[in-house]
Amino acid sequence: MTPDNGTDPGRWPMSDGFDGYAPRGGDSPGLWLGLSIASTVCCCLPFGIVGIVFSALAMGARDRGDAYEFERQIVRARGWTIAAMVCGVILAVVYSLDR
Repeated sequence: MTPDNGTDPGRWPMSDGFDGYAPRGGDSPGLWLGLSIASTVCCCLPFGIVGIVFSALAMGARDRGDAYEFERQIVRARGWTIAAMVCGVILAVVYSLDR
């Protein structure tokens, strides 16, 4: 088995200096994982949990070197985390207007 030299379009070469960022877009799964946890605690539990799951899947894909799967999962993590934050803000506004 030869080492991956980056010729496969679905993978990128791994090295000890891999900084954890996507080759395109610059999203870090650690960022979305942290925001997902915060949105779970503060905003919207169900959507935040889904964001945590997709962030963890993105981290696993990144560690395997699977760029395609990483991109898929990080987009999903971002979407669910943003949805949790938006729902939390909407619920807070509705609650404050109700008082």
